[in-house]
Amino acid sequence: MASGPHVRRWWTSHADPSPEAIGRRCAADIDGTTATRIWIAEVNGRSVGFVQDYRVGDHPDYALLAPDPDAVGLDYAIGEPEWVGRGIGARILWAWMLKAQHRLPDASAYFAAPDHRNEASLRVLEKVGFTRGVWFDEPQGDGSVATVVGCTLDIDLVVA
Repeated sequence: MASGPHVRRWWTSHADPSPEAIGRRCAADIDGTTATRIWIAEVNGRSVGFVQDYRVGDHPDYALLAPDPDAVGLDYAIGEPEWVGRGIGARILWAWMLKAQHRLPDASAYFAAPDHRNEASLRVLEKVGFTRGVWFDEPQGDGSVATVVGCTLDIDLVVA
């Protein structure tokens, strides 16, 4: 899966965005040996994006900002530029939500926090039922700060 400029714009804290470097950094998450899980999204057998999830409460700094510290946090991206703007993002998130509901049946909410300028991501979240909430500053790995929008989805209301 490639990582085009449309992804690197929002994921600036990673020095090397190549698929090989991402694979090395995220191998334990992909293998399921950490609390964060990464799911590869495929279309016709080709990797086009990912979703990663984690319990917000496992990250105390985030738990203070999320409306529900027991929520499942998620991050996602479509890395292949030719798949951007084709509706695949909403389908990926919906498929992930259906699987997550069975894997994590005690969760009552999902929480994502995209950059406040990332309107494409905010629209995808709204399409699948997230609501925008509090804006907050999130420290990045490179020392910068990103202003993000906390978006929450009530699982019982939208997915169940």
